[in-house]
Amino acid sequence: MSTARILTILLVVSAILANIEQIPFAYWGLVLVVLGLVAGAMSEDAGQVTQRMVIYLVAIALPTIAGSLNEIPMIGHWVNHVLGDLATGIQGMAVAIFMVALWGRIMPPARPY
Repeated sequence: MSTARILTILLVVSAILANIEQIPFAYWGLVLVVLGLVAGAMSEDAGQVTQRMVIYLVAIALPTIAGSLNEIPMIGHWVNHVLGDLATGIQGMAVAIFMVALWGRIMPPARPY
């Protein structure tokens, strides 16, 4: 299992744990953003334009889609918050992937001698 996959799993688990009220931790947002940044920077998909676009679109659309889930009785509010927290981590991934792609355009590729 790759490191990027492990970090993505940790991101999902952290988004779920952030919404359990019995776990008093004030910095879940920071944890989600840092995990997203690290997962995005270590992602193998940063070089593929299609994968980057999917992550950018999910980072933009997921909070809007999650907001509509409040209409589901009993669990809609909880699912909305979990997906909102997951969107926070994915937005961190999008920033890191954008920065890696920008760095790849600025810096010339290394030439083997």
